[in-house]
Amino acid sequence: MNSFALFTDVSLDPQRKLGIGAYLLVPTTFLETVPQDIERGEISTQLRLRMFAETSSTKLEVQTVLWALENYRAEFNGIDLGSLRVHTDSQCIAGLLGRRAGLEANGFLSRRSRRPLTNAPLYRAFYAAFDELGFELIKVAGHSRSCSHDTMHRIFSYVDKEVRRACRREGLLAL
Repeated sequence: MNSFALFTDVSLDPQRKLGIGAYLLVPTTFLETVPQDIERGEISTQLRLRMFAETSSTKLEVQTVLWALENYRAEFNGIDLGSLRVHTDSQCIAGLLGRRAGLEANGFLSRRSRRPLTNAPLYRAFYAAFDELGFELIKVAGHSRSCSHDTMHRIFSYVDKEVRRACRREGLLAL
């Protein structure tokens, strides 16, 4: 059975409402690599980047995960997808599964105004993808000290650096 790790990260220019989302999909066996043996170039050649317009930090995080999951499904179309672990430093993404019951019970409406939540369609798509793929979400501590990096943190650190680099290349602010 196939088993994969998906790393996602974003960088946003909030004034221009432009952001770049990135993902890296690797077999989970790659996580057995000794951290010092992982090269930044090895990560950057496999990294997929996409620019998103008219977005916000929350929206960009969810858009990026959905885009990555869509590509994951397309890449392995017709093949047993196996297990998937999604690694993110996004508090929003990490908390979505815990918020699901409340969001669905309220019909994805704001509790105060009873208006539809801005990102309701994205949240619904996220839950549909979760139901289909049954992935595991792993919250990564972002921007941790490099001396404390295990393999997972080292990979995520490289993904983070590459997405910020792409943001600078595009003339966007890197946060």
